[in-house]
Amino acid sequence: MSAKQVLVKMDKNHPLEVHSANKCCGGHSDGAGYLCGSDEEGNGFVIWIEKQEVFEALARVIGSRP
Repeated sequence: MSAKQVLVKMDKNHPLEVHSANKCCGGHSDGAGYLCGSDEEGNGFVIWIEKQEVFEALARVIGSRP
């Protein structure tokens, strides 16, 4: 995956969430998953997380389950 950070148009006020690579990529990716969210205008972002340990820690911090 060449782009590690992506700006996207999303639903408005999308809460911070982490998603595992297994759910989005069928488990065929070079990383653990991604973090996403958006503001009140729907301006959102996606940040790819490469290491499983970072993914799990981030999921615990924001209260999301991987």
